[in-house]
Amino acid sequence: MTPFEIIKYIVWYATQQGVKLTTNRLVKFVYLADLYQARLEKGKTHTDFPWQFIYYGPYCSEAGQMIDDAAKEGIICKETFDSKYDVDKEYNLFSCKDTDAEYLEEKFHIGIIGQLQEVIRKFGEDTPQLLDYVYFDTEPMKDAKKGDLLDFSRAERPIVGKPVKLKKLSPDSIKLARAKIKKIGEEIKTDRERLIKDEKETEKYKDESYYNFVKLLDGEELKVGLKGTAKVKMQ
Repeated sequence: MTPFEIIKYIVWYATQQGVKLTTNRLVKFVYLADLYQARLEKGKTHTDFPWQFIYYGPYCSEAGQMIDDAAKEGIICKETFDSKYDVDKEYNLFSCKDTDAEYLEEKFHIGIIGQLQEVIRKFGEDTPQLLDYVYFDTEPMKDAKKGDLLDFSRAERPIVGKPVKLKKLSPDSIKLARAKIKKIGEEIKTDRERLIKDEKETEKYKDESYYNFVKLLDGEELKVGLKGTAKVKMQ
């Protein structure tokens, strides 16, 4: 599977979920596609990109260049906006107008596509949580230091559980199980309503500073080795 196909599928699937990906998030999802492949193929990735630990986690200029090339060739669509938080900065959003890219799923291993879809649904619009996931929960990042090339041979193959043989249930047991399932469903509904209430309560604490920080995370990656002097303006 080519890097272009991986990029197209990720952007297409995100678009199907109503999500437009920033450059930062798209790069991280390409990294995860490589990681899931490495877990099954003893460290062998799809792209062979030299992933490196940069400030926000895994990054490589090859991935960024491939994304730009995919946009130039019309494989994906790129929209560029001026950042309202920095007059000298821009950010990109990617989408895919192709209505029939589902065929690309067949080119992924069945053990990869489900994981990739799950993380796109879960983190497609949540940069901080996506960065936490790749930073703390992916094997090549463990014990890595800034500037290090990431070692995909550390990727751990998923543990497959043994088949479970189910016992035949009596009618009374089935009735009891259904009652318990109904009760659990009611508890889940109550918990969901409580969660929605809590989210509304915490939303008022997400001020402009919070959203400024999230926008900064969605900016372009910084390169290792930059030098200079930072000035902090106290208010």
